[in-house]
Amino acid sequence: MNIKAYHIIHTALEKFQQLTGLKGIWYPNEEVPELHDGTVKFSNGKFTDIFVAEIKNEVRNHHLQNIADAAKATPHHFILVGGNIYPSVKEYLRKQEINYLDIAGNAFIKQGDTLIHIEGQKWKDDTHPNALNRAFTKTGLKITFVLLKDPAAVNYPTRTIALLGRVSVGAVNSALNGLKMMTFIGKLGKGRHRIDLRETLIDRWVSGYQERLKPDLLIGNFKSNHDWNTMRLDGNSYWGGEAAAWKLRKHLVPRTVVIYTDDSRTEFMKKHRLVPDPEGPIMLYQKFWDNGMLETYTGIAPRLLVYADLMDTMDPRCIEEAQEIYKEV
Repeated sequence: MNIKAYHIIHTALEKFQQLTGLKGIWYPNEEVPELHDGTVKFSNGKFTDIFVAEIKNEVRNHHLQNIADAAKATPHHFILVGGNIYPSVKEYLRKQEINYLDIAGNAFIKQGDTLIHIEGQKWKDDTHPNALNRAFTKTGLKITFVLLKDPAAVNYPTRTIALLGRVSVGAVNSALNGLKMMTFIGKLGKGRHRIDLRETLIDRWVSGYQERLKPDLLIGNFKSNHDWNTMRLDGNSYWGGEAAAWKLRKHLVPRTVVIYTDDSRTEFMKKHRLVPDPEGPIMLYQKFWDNGMLETYTGIAPRLLVYADLMDTMDPRCIEEAQEIYKEV
């Protein structure tokens, strides 16, 4: 067990005890560590069984299927202990009734008739808050999307990045400086840079996109009297989410249809004979990237966006499909 994992489990249990009065005793698994990291037993009898624990520094979206499988595999109660568990991940874990505890003391622990659910606790770390604001604002997320789609773009002129992300040149400079401060952009020498910690950056982008940018892009929900697959999108629009996954792999049958478009609400409705419906399965979003990001028009949104849409559903079948899409991000 490494030092970081040791710090996470003991800090998390200490914070949990401060918030609930429940003391958790940690027993590391030193005999067969590949099975699990150890077990937790709560000392005052509120929870009577042991909890098999898995410890992760950051719980990433693509870990979810493996975590769900581990929870099902153990004959004991399972608990995920994380240094950082993103809100969208927590929501998925709660829906699947998978116990979790993070380093700030936030928790979802259920055993029998007993349920403890703690949210809103903050962990103070060394992240630069100003850099975080610049890199992961709604505008910063658009710029980061450009860099993740094409890592070579980190060396493009700022005006080119601005055009691809449909943002101002000033916004590009602020976001790049923020990413550098957070060590997501590293130096190669001679004024050249590279994207570092790409997996972590993807996770932060997906979380930020789902929480900050995507809700702001929603044009509306619609229904149609004809099958969604008969719709013919032109160069102004792109399939996202489950519809894109179906087009790519022919495996996941869509229950909802996400479309990104440059058309106005009225224009798109007329083109495709849609009717507004707050509960409709067709969700129309404003397209936020320039077509220059893509080599050719395929009608399918960039894989990173499809992945983020699928993870946003918190539907196990979509998350399983997202793991396959992630391989192409």
